[in-house]
Amino acid sequence: MIKVSVVVPVYNPGSHLDDLERSVLGQSLPDSEYEVVLVDDGSTDGTAERLDDLAARHQVIRVAHIPNSGWPGRPRNVGTDMARGEFVLYVDNDDWLGAEALERLYDRAVADGADIVVGKVVGQGKQVPRELFTANRSGLDVTWPPLLRLLSPHKLFRRAFLVEHDIRFPEGRRRLEDHAFVAEAYLRGAGRISVLADYPCYHWVLRTDRGNASWIQMDPARYYGNLREVLDIVEAHIQPGPLRDQLFAHWYRSKALSRLGGAVFLRRDPAHNREVYDEIRRLIEERFPACIDRFLSLAMRARSHLARTDAFDALSALARFEASLTARVRMLDVVGDEDGVRMRYEARVRGRQTRLVFRPQDDRVAWRPPREIIGPLKGANLDATDELRRATAAAVVRAVADRAEYSLPGHTTLELVAGDRGLVRPLLSSTARLDVGNAAAGAPLPEGDWELEVSMQLCGFAFAARTMRTARPDGDDGRRAAVVFGLDAERGLRRVS
Repeated sequence: MIKVSVVVPVYNPGSHLDDLERSVLGQSLPDSEYEVVLVDDGSTDGTAERLDDLAARHQVIRVAHIPNSGWPGRPRNVGTDMARGEFVLYVDNDDWLGAEALERLYDRAVADGADIVVGKVVGQGKQVPRELFTANRSGLDVTWPPLLRLLSPHKLFRRAFLVEHDIRFPEGRRRLEDHAFVAEAYLRGAGRISVLADYPCYHWVLRTDRGNASWIQMDPARYYGNLREVLDIVEAHIQPGPLRDQLFAHWYRSKALSRLGGAVFLRRDPAHNREVYDEIRRLIEERFPACIDRFLSLAMRARSHLARTDAFDALSALARFEASLTARVRMLDVVGDEDGVRMRYEARVRGRQTRLVFRPQDDRVAWRPPREIIGPLKGANLDATDELRRATAAAVVRAVADRAEYSLPGHTTLELVAGDRGLVRPLLSSTARLDVGNAAAGAPLPEGDWELEVSMQLCGFAFAARTMRTARPDGDDGRRAAVVFGLDAERGLRRVS
């Protein structure tokens, strides 16, 4: 019985196909229980012949050749129609899988009775939402916010579920085809979605060349036209009300407001920035009413207010302010034992020119924006009281070998330190515990070298502190012995046994 069909759209991958080839041919699942369907989308670089040779030499490989469609939707659909497995896993030709990915994903799906399993994704140069993979979970639906934060198609889907609901990828040269597919599946699969967090299943690689469709500069009008189609899917399934507003706020934040600030905004061509801004303004008027701003962080509410009031120049000033902020972490204490490590550290925000400061007002606290945007932000909701209480300086360990990372349990407290003119600055004091026996989302941390990073989240402003070396569980006698490298303000990196 074929348990899993791996469906791969392939177009001119060159050497990027090497890692995928090695990973799909080295799976722990027996060859008789999975297949790899490679759909060549009209490659012109000799890939067609390479795929045919693979199929001739390996029984798990099947190949189809189609005329170039220009985007992955068509080859994914062709591969789904060819698939014989109980489940389908979509993989891109420049990514790769963990050796036990198919076996673990399938076992999780069967154990949970799931139609969709989101396996742990490791970003190789890409950002992956950490909150999605803090623990194994089951019985999920779109009311759990982290689920929407990774809408790439690299998930396990029950093939009968896709067929029953006629869930297919939009075809042709279009953006957000993965959002349309995954959103439809999530909304159809309510309560039958699982997360597998304790094993790195999918390695998602950032290509730095211009050889794939994602590098083509977007046409703002077409891009946001495609986003409207995704929002249409949500509207077809979710009645007007708080849940729909919450879902719409996700796309407003991630696909509109995210493009109107930060370092990326500053690096982009100014004329293109203006085109993007104008299309976002049209979309705001059509689909994103002001009531959804209650689901946004303070930082995103500020961007939203400036966009809604047509303050483009102020958005640029806000972006410069955001890009100037960094986190500074000071390790206070590191204690190791044979089971793991306990850490205490402080984190604060630094700015090259303007600091991130707040003004107490009775029993509330409001953000005090930089001088040049105080006027444009007049009337905006800058209350930060509740969000400051939820501020975190969370520790993450990351494998040096394959970049797999895991969040560590801990606790953060906030102190507002008095400054000039009645303003206050946030100081976060945190603890974190690394237990090598369960640090990998409940599973033992694999042997090898690991790095420690502290990620600071404060009112929607996010920063990663300087990386620290930590946690090498590789005792010669078979026991897991922790070796920790902490951050010392005076001496830099130091080793603590």
